[in-house]
Formats: sequence, C-alpha cells, structure tokens
Amino acid sequence: MLYATLKHVRWRRVLYLLGSTFLVSALAFYNRYPLMFSDSGTYIRQAFLLEPPADRPIGYSLIIRAVTWQSTLWTVVLFQGLMLSWLLYETLKKVLPAKVSTWRVHFLLVVVLMLVTSMPWYAAQIMPDIFTPMIALVIFLLFRAPELGVAKRGFLWTCLFFFLITHNAHVAMAVLLLGGMALVKLIGRHRLAWPRFWPNLMGMLVVLFSGVAFISWYNGQHGMRPVFAPTANVFLSARLCENGMLGDFLDEHCGMRNYSLCPYKDELPMAPVNFIWGDNSIATKLGPKLTVADSLLAPVVHDLLLDPEYMGRFVRSSMVASIVQLFQVSAASGLSPYEQGSAPYMEMEQRLPWELSSYTTSMQANGAWWDLGFANRVVRLAALLSICLLAWHRRSWMAHKELRYLIPLLLTWVVLNAVVTASLANVFDRLQSRVAWLVVLAACLALLQTAWGKRLLEKPEFRAA
Repeated sequence: MLYATLKHVRWRRVLYLLGSTFLVSALAFYNRYPLMFSDSGTYIRQAFLLEPPADRPIGYSLIIRAVTWQSTLWTVVLFQGLMLSWLLYETLKKVLPAKVSTWRVHFLLVVVLMLVTSMPWYAAQIMPDIFTPMIALVIFLLFRAPELGVAKRGFLWTCLFFFLITHNAHVAMAVLLLGGMALVKLIGRHRLAWPRFWPNLMGMLVVLFSGVAFISWYNGQHGMRPVFAPTANVFLSARLCENGMLGDFLDEHCGMRNYSLCPYKDELPMAPVNFIWGDNSIATKLGPKLTVADSLLAPVVHDLLLDPEYMGRFVRSSMVASIVQLFQVSAASGLSPYEQGSAPYMEMEQRLPWELSSYTTSMQANGAWWDLGFANRVVRLAALLSICLLAWHRRSWMAHKELRYLIPLLLTWVVLNAVVTASLANVFDRLQSRVAWLVVLAACLALLQTAWGKRLLEKPEFRAA
C-alpha cells in the first residue's frame, strides 16, 4: 500500500514537471517557433556538422544534437524548459518546510518569473544563455542536497559538465566562484558549514577541468590549437580597443616592434564588435579565419598585459565596465526578424527545411519583438524592487539555514557574470539579462521568510497533501 502511494505521488510529480515544462517554454509556442539570435545559426550548423566553431565551445551544439534527433528545434526549448523547471523544483524542495506543497509554490514562482523577468525569453531561445543561471542552481544542489540520491546527483554532475562547456564565460565564472568558496571556507569568519564541502569542491574542479580538456582535445582533433578558446586573443584585442588602450600601446611600441596590428593602428574601432565581425573588420583583414588572426594578435596582447601601465588601465577599465554591465537588464536582446540571407535563416533552410515555414511565419520573423519597451521596464522595475526587498529583509532570509547560502550564491553568480563578460568581452545587455532574473528568484525566496510569506505558506492550499 505504501509503495503504491509513493509510486502514485512520483508519477504525479513527473506529470506536473512535464506540464510545467510547457509553461516555462510558453514564449516559444506564443511566438509560433523557438526564438532566434544572430548566433543561433552557428550553433545549429555545428550541431549537424559536429565541427567546433573557432569562437565558441561545441558544448551547446552537442546538446542540440542530442535532443533534436536532427529533426526539430522544438525539443531544444522543451529540454531547456524541463531542466529549468526541475532545477527550480528541487531547489524549492530544499528550502521549503516539509509541510508545504512544493508544486504549488513552484507553480506560483514560475508564473512570477515568467511575467516579470527575462527568464522566459532566454528559455525559449536557441542559445546557450539559459544554462548560465542553471549552473548556479546545479552547484547549490550538489553542495547542499546530498539527500537527492545517487541517480539524481549523478545526473546533476553530468549536467554540470555539459552546461559548463556551452559558453566560454562559464569556465572563468566557475573558477572564480569555486576559488572564492574555498577561500571563505579556509579563512572566512563564518565558514561554510556544507556537507562534504571539500569532496564536492574537488569533484567540481575535476568536472570543470575535464570539460576544458575535452573541448581542447576536440578543437585539436579538428585542426585548431588544442586549447579551450583558440580565438581568445581576438576577443581580448577587441576588448582592449575600448578607451583607446590598444591604440595607445601600438602608437608607443610600433616603432620598436613590428606587430601585425601596426598597419591598422589608426583604424582600430572603439566598439569590440566592429573589431571582430564584418568584411572590413580588423580580424578579417589579418586572416581569412579567426584562428589565423588569433596567432597574429597573440604577441601584442601578451606584451600589453605584461606592461604595468596598460595592465593597470585594463583593470580600471574592467572595474568600471563590470559595474555598468550589472545594470544592463532587459527582457531580451537581438530578437530581430532574421530574414533570408541571415545566418539563422540559411541554416534553417539547409538543415531543417521542413520547419522553415514555421520559422518564417513566426512572430519574431514578422518583427513582433522589435520593441520590447514595456517588457524592459517591467523587468528593470522587478529587478530594482528585488534588490530593495533583499536588503530590507536581510535578517529574515539570513536566519534560514539554506537561504543564507543560496541567496549569496545566486547574487555572487550574477556579479561574476558581469565581471567576466565585461572584462573579457564587452558590455552587452543580453550577457547580463540572461542571469538578472536570479535576483528576482532570490527575492521571491526571501519574501517567503517574511511574516507575509509565512502566512501565505500556512494557508490550506499550500499544505502538502
């Protein structure tokens, strides 16, 4: 009898999570097709060819390959929605009292996040950005939820491996986070009282460096340098163009060293994107491929960053850019109607021609998301109110044995995203908006610890069955 009851409860939970998957992915269905960004075409192409692009890791394309069966992109957004819904559900199980109905709070939380944050816009996109916030939830569960069992924890470790290698920034963010946690554990005034902290930390570092080694090996097997980011010097050079740093360095040193950039020192753009992309970009002029340009740019990047004066300028510039990046919060970015001739259109036409009509008749393809002014205002207001709520009710959530760890972890991840992307790439609203909703998530969880939140959870409809 008990076994039958538990089995029934388990199946109800599975059915609920499957249903909530469609809710999290609802924007894709409302759009009539998954949302696209300009980079989506590259990920789709590499999912079919299994050839690593020079400017990003192959991880997200491997996920697309695994869940699409090379037949549809709908399963990509459904997978992203399922993973996000499940991670939120497991997180709530960890932080809510046993007497509270987890699925009811989960449903309410998902609805709030869908209405007032950027979460649904990234969950519905063929882009790896939705995995950035998911990594923070995976790390929390691996550290704080040993009761999940072997199967779930094994799945979380697998997810951590693949999520980390979906974007270059994830590796740097994870290194900084895990290094900071180790430091707090060793010398912090309030040490992290987490179960099996060091084994879990070592396991995460093994997963992290295994991912780096895998991507490096994969790149080497396809004719590129066997490194994680074979075009890192290209992106760093583009970043160093800002504030005239690279131009000043070349003016000062081109008389002594014949850098490959010297002939172009008076043509350097101020915007990093113009350095890398376009037929007339500096990277294109240096070589037909980004990997060629990277080799040519390596000496000047190396020498500039070893120069104390310019390294100081870079650090100061990165600090300012990181603060600016923190405030780049919007509902979504770059949802243009990518028409015939664009990378997403060409890949859809070549790889998934049977879905091209759905793509071309979607709301995005007809310019529905050009103006997201109202949605942006809602998202920004929600983020501001969330910060105020977290500060005002700090004592309430700090008294909770799980939230006192989860909320700082989420906020730290948001800050690290700003620091890494602004320092190594550029200030861009979509790079920060992909994780900004974690602040609202943290505020919702904190709100449940207030007197109002506790009264809400005590209502009969929120009691566990």
